[in-house]
Amino acid sequence: MQCFPKNLFCTIRNSIGTWRIVLALMFRSFARVVVPVSIVSLSVLASSANAQISPDLPNPSTAPNPLTTTLSIFRSNMQDKILKSADAMPESKYSYRPTKEVRSFAEILDHVADISYILCSNVKGEATPGTTAAKGSKAEIKAYLKGAFDYCDGVYSGFTDVHLNDPANFFGFKTNKMFILTQVGNHDALHYGNLVTYLRINGLEPSGGWF
Repeated sequence: MQCFPKNLFCTIRNSIGTWRIVLALMFRSFARVVVPVSIVSLSVLASSANAQISPDLPNPSTAPNPLTTTLSIFRSNMQDKILKSADAMPESKYSYRPTKEVRSFAEILDHVADISYILCSNVKGEATPGTTAAKGSKAEIKAYLKGAFDYCDGVYSGFTDVHLNDPANFFGFKTNKMFILTQVGNHDALHYGNLVTYLRINGLEPSGGWF
């Protein structure tokens, strides 16, 4: 049996004790710095979030059809942002695209309007209207976009919660009408992200919406 000298155990014991002290001091210093900074950061984020929400944000909970109204609020919020983006971008920049593989600013607006017509007419159960409208100039594109959004306004305002689970067809897949109504706002939000990027690259500030 191999034996170790007593002073070796003392050395190990002393080393462990020293590291405990070092780790304790490190943790104490870390807590003093990180915890207050984290609290301040969370406070700033909370303040920023509150500041970006309009006091005019509608409350759907008291609406006759609160679920449909909730979906419509999100959709309306995104569509207001998209319309203001269309206003903000100069017509000379409507052909702008960051790379050749992606849609131009104008093409994104046309695409958003096309899908709005397709999805909302799907919910309404009628043929898709409006997609043959002239879409060459900024004014024509904006008119086409607004026409699509107005059409969707009518679909949402005439819809009742009792029909949210009615069967629907989403490009060949079976689903319900709530899914389609959700996808309108979801699709708007997806492409608003593109528009914001295009605006900022061109030195323009996005705006609009309740939040």
